[in-house]
Amino acid sequence: MIELLVKNVSIFTGKDYINHGYVTIKENNFTYVGDVEPEREDDEVIDGGGRLLMPGFVNAHTHIYSTFARGLMLDYFNPSSFTELLEQLWWRLDRKLGLPEIELSAYIAAVESAESGVTSIIDHHSSPTEIIGSLNTLSRAVNDVGLRIDTCYEVSDRDGKRAVAEGISENVDFFSRRNEFKGAHFGLHAAFTLSEETLKRISKESDGKIPIHVHVAEGPEDEESSLSRYGKRIMQRFYEHGLMAPGSIYAHCIHVDEIELDLIKGTDGFIVVNAQSNMNNGVGISYWPEFVKRGVKVGVGNDGFGFNIAKDLRFFLLTPHHAKRDPKVTSSQDLLKTFFKTNAEIASRSFAKKLGFIEPGYRADFIIVDYDSPTPITQENFCSHFFYGIIDNLKIVDVYVSGKPVVKHGKNITIDKKALYSEARKIASALWKRL
Repeated sequence: MIELLVKNVSIFTGKDYINHGYVTIKENNFTYVGDVEPEREDDEVIDGGGRLLMPGFVNAHTHIYSTFARGLMLDYFNPSSFTELLEQLWWRLDRKLGLPEIELSAYIAAVESAESGVTSIIDHHSSPTEIIGSLNTLSRAVNDVGLRIDTCYEVSDRDGKRAVAEGISENVDFFSRRNEFKGAHFGLHAAFTLSEETLKRISKESDGKIPIHVHVAEGPEDEESSLSRYGKRIMQRFYEHGLMAPGSIYAHCIHVDEIELDLIKGTDGFIVVNAQSNMNNGVGISYWPEFVKRGVKVGVGNDGFGFNIAKDLRFFLLTPHHAKRDPKVTSSQDLLKTFFKTNAEIASRSFAKKLGFIEPGYRADFIIVDYDSPTPITQENFCSHFFYGIIDNLKIVDVYVSGKPVVKHGKNITIDKKALYSEARKIASALWKRL
């Protein structure tokens, strides 16, 4: 028996466009997608009202703990480099986070992600004074809202040996608890805060089999430090320590060279570009068309710069135009092999389920979008409509994860949002005072 039928919708499957279609869902999976109405034995019917049904978005690199930085006014903030920006803002903030702040950050991030069409979050966490239990706290909150989360703890030498030991333990423990709503990587901060001793320990504890999630060459200091201290570039260090397991995520990669790109490709890794954050931090631009040309899989994240990943897609496509002063170096069609394809693969590997496409056998993670187009939509021009129209004024109506509703009529239905935000403001005020 069909459990759910969605009718009267146009459908973008992640690959193809159906002008007037139908979708059926049974036991969390899509069972039919097409333009012919199936036989009616369904328990529930959703009339899409002529709206657009498409895969839920995947945010392939974010920082949930950044939630309480919104509106923060620091007593001193005058960075002249990327490292000073970390020292004066993010490392001050993450050291003050306890489990209450971590939990509420996760609830807020999940609610705002869901209402922006995100169904899977790939997170990278830091809270040096509250490491043990932090990942379970994050994942419980995000799952409570109804979304999938893959998270990890960013191991770094910057807070001493205790933090290193606890960070390694937290990653290994959380990785052992994975399920289809809770994925995991082994988190590393960045090469310039990781000694050879620590990398050796991580390699031993993970047995080189847990894919890592790490910032790579976000600022020029990362490569400069690696070369001056070890005589090697970043990816060479990771490779020699046996840390480049298949499925690893390398965020940013602004200042990598061709040899490093080949290492990422050869070890079946992903580069995740975070263009909006990179521009905000003044660290440069990931010229990702060259990555794609070399056969590297490129996804899109937002590095915790809010939780509406659709906004980052504008910067993702346009920053290469700016870098080369050439409007032809990317087009909206490139989203098919990056955001829609690679982000789906990252999520599928993270949660060990087929995700990211509206196809039979895939988990039913989908969104319904209100988009009234003034011009015709076709298979050939859908990506252009998505880039220039849909994300320009994104109107999420419904969000489903594994066939279950999370957002209805644009509002989250799993959480008391008003009470949540009221409590978050109290927690944020107390946190800011401690800063």
